[in-house]
Amino acid sequence: MGNSSVSLQSVIDNVVTQGVPSPLAHPSGYGTQLALEIGDDVMAELINERFNWKWNRKLAPSFCTNSWQQDYAVPGLCNDLAWLENADRVDINNSSDPKPLKMITARRDIPATSYCRGPVTDICWMFNSELTFKTWPGPTVTYYPLIGANPTTQNPYMQILDANGNMLVLTTFGITGTTAPAATAGATEGTKVNDGTCIWTVCAPTSRGFRIYPLPGPTGPTWQITPRYQMIAVTFNELQQMIDPIPDDQARHFRRGYRVYALQASPNPADRARFADSYNDWMKSLLDIRKEADKELNVYALIPATFPVDEIYPGLRNPMNPAEPY
Repeated sequence: MGNSSVSLQSVIDNVVTQGVPSPLAHPSGYGTQLALEIGDDVMAELINERFNWKWNRKLAPSFCTNSWQQDYAVPGLCNDLAWLENADRVDINNSSDPKPLKMITARRDIPATSYCRGPVTDICWMFNSELTFKTWPGPTVTYYPLIGANPTTQNPYMQILDANGNMLVLTTFGITGTTAPAATAGATEGTKVNDGTCIWTVCAPTSRGFRIYPLPGPTGPTWQITPRYQMIAVTFNELQQMIDPIPDDQARHFRRGYRVYALQASPNPADRARFADSYNDWMKSLLDIRKEADKELNVYALIPATFPVDEIYPGLRNPMNPAEPY
C-alpha cells in the first residue's frame, strides 16, 4: 500500500468543480492521454524540486566493501534512483554494541583512484556501464565472506565481465569452478550463473551502482554501506492510479499544480490566459511545502568544493578535506 488514497481521477474531479475545464473533455480526441500527461508533469514538478522529501525517500540495498574495489554494481537496484542524499557506513564485523556507524557524503561524481587511506567518506551513484568490471580470477579461487569468518582476508574483484559481455556480480561466496562463468548473451538482470560453489548475478548496464572514496585497502574493516536516495517521478498509466508517493496531507499541492496545467491545456484562450498567474500561485505553494519541511533542523554542513591550500604530500593524502587542510 502506498502513501496516498487520492486517485488522479479524484484530482480531476476536484479541479473541474473549481471552474477549470476537464482535460478529459478536450476536443483533440485524446483527453485521457492528456489527463495522464498533465499528471506526469505535475508529479515531475514536485519530485524534481530538489528537496529531499521524506515521502519520496528510499533505501538502496546494502553492500559491503571489498579489498581494492571502488565500484559496486547492486543487482536489483532498478531505475528509480533520481539522486543520492547520503549513505550510512557501519563497521559490520565490529563486536562492539552499537557497532561504529557514520554517515558518508553523497557526491555528484567521484573519479577512479588508487588512493586508499582511512575509512570510506564519499559515495556517488553511476550507471553500471560506467563502473569497473574485471576478468574472472581463475579456477579454484576462494572468495571469503565479507561478513563474519575471515573478514580481513583479501578477495579478488567481485564483479566481472563474462565472455558474452554480461556484467556479473558475486552474490554467493565460495570457491570458483574450473571454467569461467558465462550467461547467455543479453541475459536479463537477475540471472544466476553458477561457478563452482560461487554464484554470480547478472546486472543490467542501465541500472545503477555506486562508487566510493577512498579505495578500501587489502585488509579490513569491512564497511557495510546503505545508500539513501530520492526516487524519480512516477508516471501515470490510468486515471484510477493513486498519486503515490505523495501522502494525503500533501495532496493539495498536487491538486493546485493539476489545476494550473489543466488551464494551460485548455482550448479556450481565456483559460490559457489565466495560466501565468495560476502558475505563480502554485510556485508559492511549493515554497510553502518546503518551509513546512524546513521546520526540522538539518545536520548538513556547508563544505567548500575546493580548498585554498594545495596538497604537499600527495602520496600521503589526496585529496585534502576540511578536517585535514594541510
